[in-house]
Amino acid sequence: MRQRFNDLADQATEGYNGAARGMRKAYTSASGYPGTIAAIVVGVGITAFLLWAARRAGGWQNLQSTATDYMRDGYDRAREGYNQARDAIRDRAGRVRGQAQELSE
Repeated sequence: MRQRFNDLADQATEGYNGAARGMRKAYTSASGYPGTIAAIVVGVGITAFLLWAARRAGGWQNLQSTATDYMRDGYDRAREGYNQARDAIRDRAGRVRGQAQELSE
């Protein structure tokens, strides 16, 4: 049992050392490029904001169900928007025609 524990501890130590070396190498490379560090900080900030917003919206499950509802209603919403745009264009074209007729008279 003690041997098994030691084997597991050795494996964990190797994994930790490899991860630590990788992080050190990444940090050393990034420290030469200040823009990289800024991009990482901004990315972490955006991720934190999105997680906060999802949690505030009632959690991930609620956010997914709301998105699903919007997706299902998407065609109807697009159709309504198309109809409103078509009506607005017709109205505008009618006004322009009316003004053109007044000018020609």
